[in-house]
Amino acid sequence: MYLNKFLPGILFVCFLSFTELSGQNFRELYTIIDYPVIPEIYSNLPEKVNETSGLIYYSGSLWTFNDSGGKPELYKINKESGKIDQKVFLKNAENYDWEDITQDDEYIYIGDFGNNRGNRKDLKIYKIAKKDISAKKKVEVEAEVIEFVYNDQTSFEIENRKNNFDCESLISYGDSLIIFSKNWVNGKTRMYKLPKVPGKYKLDPVDSFDVDGLVTGADYNAKTKELILVGYKDYLPFMFLFQGFKGQSLNTGQVYRINFRRMKNAQTEGIIWLNDETIVFSAEQTSEFPQAAYEFKIREVFKLIEK
Repeated sequence: MYLNKFLPGILFVCFLSFTELSGQNFRELYTIIDYPVIPEIYSNLPEKVNETSGLIYYSGSLWTFNDSGGKPELYKINKESGKIDQKVFLKNAENYDWEDITQDDEYIYIGDFGNNRGNRKDLKIYKIAKKDISAKKKVEVEAEVIEFVYNDQTSFEIENRKNNFDCESLISYGDSLIIFSKNWVNGKTRMYKLPKVPGKYKLDPVDSFDVDGLVTGADYNAKTKELILVGYKDYLPFMFLFQGFKGQSLNTGQVYRINFRRMKNAQTEGIIWLNDETIVFSAEQTSEFPQAAYEFKIREVFKLIEK
């Protein structure tokens, strides 16, 4: 069942989506919004970070990094120049496939859990203390390590971009970390929770949701209780907004999917709440888009809906 509603320049489509977990089906009502313009650039990114893969906003600046094969470094970005103001090097880490980053008041967490081939058994999250990041232009820090495996993964045969155990998304939620899978085969995402305490964990899925695409980044706003996921389908970027997120289920009060139709062939990767009104997401360099961070005013969409 669906309902189309037209407003100037934007198409809203409401429909019922079905997701499954442990054989149980439940229905989610969510709204699709075709966003009509390319969001404004918040900051350009340097050539050195042409494969930006995650974002946080810390100490008054955006921080990002390169994904697989890059140095185990974080980069503080100057908003005006788009250049690197500071580098933080993780001495005891490698960048096998860094994919997302999140933070709480005391720590920064970096997800080295990219798994395009579906055969990794060394998935981990690096935990670094903010107090160890001095004001020097180049800083070296030691990281604690949180290791995990998926309890529901039974095959580790190489299935490059043909598996459901890739992951590129990480949020901080209270005393837990939550990750969201990138399912190449069925276009869904599974949610897993694990402690912030270093150790080795076997994770069972908490929930799943049919996003009809590939999820590549996430962030949570604890003040408004809103979860955002970013990703793409056939390199058409989208964003999901889950209102009333409580850390246990994606079966929330209201869900929106925003399609960025004018950004076809952009590869969106990281996403953050800059504040309660503004979302910033990053995109890798492609043949049609430079590496950059884009600014999106989420409440403006809601004002259009209310009209």
